Amino acid sequence: MQYRTGAELFVRDIALALNQRGHSIIVFSPIMGDMVDELRTVCIACVSDLTQIAEVPDIIIGNTRDETVACLALFLGVPAMFVCHDRTASHGRPPLFSRIRQHVAVDENCAERLYLEHGIPRSSIELISNGVDLTRFKPRAPLPDKPLRAAIFSNDSTEHQDTRAIRAACLASDISLDVIGAGVGQQACAPEDILSQYDLVFAKARCAMEAMAVGCAVILFNQNMGLAGMVKSSHVKAWQAWNFGRRLLRCEVSETHVSAAISEYDATDAQMVSEHVRTHLSLDATASKLEHVAWRILQQESSLAPVSPEIEIREFTRHCMDNLLPFGAAYLAAQTGMARERIESRDTIIRQRQEQMVLLERVHEASIQALREAGSRELTNAINQLYERERHIQALLASKSWRVTAPLRWLAARLGIQ
Repeated sequence: MQYRTGAELFVRDIALALNQRGHSIIVFSPIMGDMVDELRTVCIACVSDLTQIAEVPDIIIGNTRDETVACLALFLGVPAMFVCHDRTASHGRPPLFSRIRQHVAVDENCAERLYLEHGIPRSSIELISNGVDLTRFKPRAPLPDKPLRAAIFSNDSTEHQDTRAIRAACLASDISLDVIGAGVGQQACAPEDILSQYDLVFAKARCAMEAMAVGCAVILFNQNMGLAGMVKSSHVKAWQAWNFGRRLLRCEVSETHVSAAISEYDATDAQMVSEHVRTHLSLDATASKLEHVAWRILQQESSLAPVSPEIEIREFTRHCMDNLLPFGAAYLAAQTGMARERIESRDTIIRQRQEQMVLLERVHEASIQALREAGSRELTNAINQLYERERHIQALLASKSWRVTAPLRWLAARLGIQ
């Protein structure tokens, strides 16, 4: 619970929603951030040490891999469900335990991870998307006919070439652009207070849903992932299945592509998208689905045979080995070899660059030395010439003709004769 990212915000929102429905909730995380204060304010228990929990829970709702396994290890015999929040992050790898009675994915992309990479049948995976807290994200005033203010709403965004492309496209359309997120030191702890200030928002996944719920026109985008275009009422339901996420971001981020997406701005259609999100993607709907799955697990548990200690020990052993060698010894060996090749290749490049720098320094030093020598010679010649002229002047002043003609020079000076 240290950062305000997808899984953490999901836990916070679901904890608040289930607490509101009268459930007793315990949030476990090894690291606690500022969101914990919000949970504790409404009497939700938050612990970083599982041994502090003296009462055994009825069910475990796991959202990250290792923390879920820690709960399974401490609370033996308690059934669980696991929610996969990410297609690639390590915390999204499903722990494979018999006591996990239900695997949940927040979108089809995460579902693919479960059934294409970890052997979990698609038919046994429940799809429960993120939900927007409609009590916080209230509708804004109607959009103008032409967008005037835009925002990139993402913790991933920085002053990157993607940001520059969006800024250039917005500038060409006379749209001002702000960047909101941790990447630029502008993380919004209460985005519901600022999203209504913008007509157009560049975001993905949860951030995109929140902006749509408010009533902003939304272009799906994430730095280093790509662009999907304007969310339209004609495809909002299809994109919803992918959580408005990375699998949809297939277009290169360029000024041309961003300008094309901006040109699809339609205030009326954006309002239709917002109504769809508020109707079908509320936090209340998400909490209801999760609550329904939890009740079903608990109702079925009494009819299931307890998992034998032998099976659980094997499952815990497998998990420990997976953590030591996440993808197997052969894979680890191959990756180690590839890493060594990359390191050696990089070392070769570094040596070449160092040799080039040494050569350039030598050339530079030789050039400076040559300039110094040339300057020294010129200075010596100038001094010698000065001494030579001084010697000639002294010889002239000491000559007999100079002394003889002295009265004439004096008289010429008095008479003004040159």
